[in-house]
Amino acid sequence: MSISARFSLLIALAIVLMGIVSGLTTASRDYSTQLSVVTGRVESELLSHPDLQFAIYGADTQRLKTRLDEFLREDSSASAQVYNGQGKMLVSAQRPDATAFTPAAFNLIRRSLLPGDPGLLSFDSSTGTPQETGFSSALFDPDAPIYQTLPVFTEVNTGKTGLSATDFAIAMTMKPSSSSQRIIGYVQVLWDPSVLRSKAIAAGTRVLMINVVFALMCGAIAWAFTYRVTRPLRELANIADSIASGQVKEPIKVQGSGEIQEIARLFNSVIEGLSDSKKVHEVDKRLLSLKVEERSSQLSERNVELNKVVEEANEAKNRAHHLANYDNLTSLPNRRLLTEQLDLLLKLNQRSGHTLALLFIDLDDFKRVNDSLGIGAGDQLLVEVARRLSHAVRDSDSVGRYASSNTEIDVARLGGDEFTVILNQLDTAGSAQLVAQRLVQKLTAPLAIQGRDLVLHPSLGIAIAPNDGKDVESLLKAASIAKFHAKQTDGARIGIYQSNMAQEGEDRLRLESDLRKAVKSNALSLHYQPQIDTHSGSVLGAEALLRWEHPELGSIPPEKLITLAEDIGLMGQLGDWVLVQACQQLRSFEDEGIKLAKVAINVSAEQFTPTFIQRVGVVIDETGIDPRQLELGLTEAVMSSNDPETIASLALLKASGVYLSVDDFGTGYSPINYLAQYPLDEIKIDRSFLIDAEKSDNGANLVIAIIAMAKSMELRVLASGVETESQFHFLTRNGASLIQGYLFSKPVPAEELKPMLAPWHFVDRVQKLADSAP
Repeated sequence: MSISARFSLLIALAIVLMGIVSGLTTASRDYSTQLSVVTGRVESELLSHPDLQFAIYGADTQRLKTRLDEFLREDSSASAQVYNGQGKMLVSAQRPDATAFTPAAFNLIRRSLLPGDPGLLSFDSSTGTPQETGFSSALFDPDAPIYQTLPVFTEVNTGKTGLSATDFAIAMTMKPSSSSQRIIGYVQVLWDPSVLRSKAIAAGTRVLMINVVFALMCGAIAWAFTYRVTRPLRELANIADSIASGQVKEPIKVQGSGEIQEIARLFNSVIEGLSDSKKVHEVDKRLLSLKVEERSSQLSERNVELNKVVEEANEAKNRAHHLANYDNLTSLPNRRLLTEQLDLLLKLNQRSGHTLALLFIDLDDFKRVNDSLGIGAGDQLLVEVARRLSHAVRDSDSVGRYASSNTEIDVARLGGDEFTVILNQLDTAGSAQLVAQRLVQKLTAPLAIQGRDLVLHPSLGIAIAPNDGKDVESLLKAASIAKFHAKQTDGARIGIYQSNMAQEGEDRLRLESDLRKAVKSNALSLHYQPQIDTHSGSVLGAEALLRWEHPELGSIPPEKLITLAEDIGLMGQLGDWVLVQACQQLRSFEDEGIKLAKVAINVSAEQFTPTFIQRVGVVIDETGIDPRQLELGLTEAVMSSNDPETIASLALLKASGVYLSVDDFGTGYSPINYLAQYPLDEIKIDRSFLIDAEKSDNGANLVIAIIAMAKSMELRVLASGVETESQFHFLTRNGASLIQGYLFSKPVPAEELKPMLAPWHFVDRVQKLADSAP
């Protein structure tokens, strides 16, 4: 093909290509313009009909049907629908001459949009995934309708009932306030992309045809002009071909004008440098190839690194979201996410008038398991409870059947052993109690923790919205009060909130506040119960017991005081106070010349930390007592941890001279082998074993076995809670000579303890008891 022909063809092809691009651009622009115009008209039409607010509120299908016909005036519209604020379709209209599309689910269309945002989107007709609404989508997928959804706002508080058209008219005359606007519903129009596409293609085709005609004209003119100009150059072109193929190695001579001669000279220069150029070209080509390979390898490595960084960033984002909204141990929603979800559900239910129930659950014996078996066992217990609750609320046969088919049920962990269950859109308020009963049944089924079969004792409180609370805080408070009431009621597992329970909750809060003030103002006291050696009748020690004399309520029972302190996190502070007061009392006795061999204080697993170990040494040094005068009564939870840190701490205390004992031995779940592992001095037999010993031979044999085991391990045995002569005789007959209990003395203030510390104070009492032995 000649140069002129190629040049003409290139010009024509370039113009045709530009025409195709122009045609496509014109079609795309025309499509976008049409879509923008028709959607804008719908928005204008929506604003021109403010009466839609009242029609949606009243679900007036006739009026809504009339308004939808006005939205379907455009020939590109297919159908239109009206939804209420909860996404329920109120009315739908179809354009008679349009394609009949089946609308997608409303929550699928709106899922990526904020409630107040307008939406314009389409879905792939084959996969159902969202896609662009541009010309390309209409060109390749004309069967996928375009969804235009517009929110309908109102200034009227639609949470109220009995609103009239006058209320909406008054609200429309007021100055709009974005803070008070509410979404009352949505208008949706389905556009047929094939209609818009046809008009757009027609416009693009016109532009393309104009460009084709123009290309043909330009090609003809260019061919005629270049043929005349390039005719003298054809000879040089042939020579150039020969030079390129290496056939011409000598300088050439051609006839022609000055320009031709100049070109000939250039060709001769090319021929002269061709040989050297080929060599240089080969070298450069090789170097370039190596450089390209090196750079490609670097880019590939960099791409892998970037992909890894993006993946790590996404993982970190997901982890941060999970940590912020979910509990690390159970993977349930945490208090933060629960508050957000519950607040949203309460607002939706207030608008729709539905009933919601909040169930507040905790475990009465969680602390006992935690103290006896250790924190690890407590964590396993919480995970199992979370699993049972989650399984129960997903089991439609056991829970879901008590609520409507649209009920949303969710489980969350507030912290510690506290869980919540949300029952949304209940058929009746009474259904919540049926669900609660099934949950209690699930939770009380036996479970295995560290090889032991345990039975949980949950307490559950129920609060109903909006009767018991219209916001998150008040509803949680009501459910918590109901749960606390169930916990305080013997035999109850489920508490339903009543208005009179609020006073009990306030009394509980007042008592918690008073306890905090009592700790700060040093208003607590210690009473001491002597420990008697039945061989000599002497006092070998005394147990320090915490007491609180409330200014209005009088003496608070020790069990209630300890439970209250544990619930509000004061045990650490109270434990330190008891340690200091007991050691100071020992010092005071010494200064008065009164000898008390030792004072025992109880230490919980929560207290037993490295900081506490250091604190014991500091208090002993500050008060100047003999370390052997201090006895630490450790719970079995301390023993069950079996970690190197606990063993080292106990060894350190033992080396310092502190007396170590196990408090309430055998009442927990701890393995008995800790007696051989830890440096202990004494075990205390709990009062419950003595009661069992009087009831059955098995109970008596168990106490005898404990005494024998302790003696074989060279451990002292103290029987606490001894109240009757028969218990005294049983213990002394079987080798337990160290006794503490009301049989000899109740816990008394330090001043009343002083006379009991005199030598032989209890000799007569012990002798009389020994003489009365059967």
